[in-house]
Amino acid sequence: MGSAVPKQFLPLAGRPLLDWTLSAVSSVSDVDGIVIALPPDTEEDLKKTYRKFPKVLSVVDGGSQRQDSVRNALSEVPSSARVILVHDAVRPFASTRLFQEAAVLAAQRGASVPVIPVRDTVKAPGADGAVVTRDRREFMLAQTPQGFRAEVLREAYANASREGIEGTDDAALAEAAGFPVIAFPGEEANIKITLPEDMRMAAGLVEEADARVGIGADAHRLEEGIPLWLGGVLIDHPKGLLGHSDGDVLLHAVADAIYGALCDRDIGFHFPPGKEETRGISSRDIIAHARSRMVERGYGLAWLDAVIFCEQPKVAPLAEKLRNSIAELFFVAADRVSVKGKTTEGMGFEGRGEGISAWAVALLRGARTVNGGKSEV
Repeated sequence: MGSAVPKQFLPLAGRPLLDWTLSAVSSVSDVDGIVIALPPDTEEDLKKTYRKFPKVLSVVDGGSQRQDSVRNALSEVPSSARVILVHDAVRPFASTRLFQEAAVLAAQRGASVPVIPVRDTVKAPGADGAVVTRDRREFMLAQTPQGFRAEVLREAYANASREGIEGTDDAALAEAAGFPVIAFPGEEANIKITLPEDMRMAAGLVEEADARVGIGADAHRLEEGIPLWLGGVLIDHPKGLLGHSDGDVLLHAVADAIYGALCDRDIGFHFPPGKEETRGISSRDIIAHARSRMVERGYGLAWLDAVIFCEQPKVAPLAEKLRNSIAELFFVAADRVSVKGKTTEGMGFEGRGEGISAWAVALLRGARTVNGGKSEV
């Protein structure tokens, strides 16, 4: 799509496409667990965010081809699974009906695929650059989720490895292994985001639901000999912030703003300071938790404004790095994040250089999909 950002992380109404897709999958009562395949170079912090998503069992590295990614994910599916559904991360609008029908048909018949009819006239290449018109009734367009009895999908992949077969979808591998694949009606709205114009079409399938605002604040004491973390960035400074975690007051304020907007208690509730297992925890992990709670409820970060109160270090030279760091943690554009510094002109513990405090205000936006109609095969 001409972008350095992987397609599944492109923003739609303030949320990455993958967040939309996971919300759709996790809301299906028949889905017991989810395995996600992400690009191998995905940052570990982002992987941690998705590991906290409801029903997610594992996050694995994808491969160079779709088939490699599914194979890697398949290795993490519990052996007790009876039916396995394979779904494209960039199909964010699949309905609950699609998942349920794919699962039921797979359990009954072995393999299933949603399809929609071809509506345009179909041409095939002929001799000398000419084309040959084909009967479009002979063709259907395949979608996902595709469903399989577990032993069928595993054998389809084993056969593909033995025979060196490459398929553009999992149904093709099942067919190549000799398993019949049963078609059922897909949905026109179940689009796959492949081209830039697909994103424009996707934007027309969502509508804003509501907006929420939260405010967060935190303060920590400065001490000699410990690292200083601000906004998830290690700062070169002789003193660091003392805390049960890494003391990152900026990320703590941001997390509390997120929790506040969700009416989801506060950072102390989710990460009690008395628990030994959270001692020294990275505040980036705290942000991953806050983001997962936000995504689970169908919200994305629309804007964030944060202010740091201290005499040293000077915030202005660091502001751009801090805002970029926070933007990356939430997978939003940097122009949706503001970070600035203030001194207290010698007043208070900040002015005396005893500590640093931070405040943050977050605006979250929720959005929902506009239901698409059912297509006939």
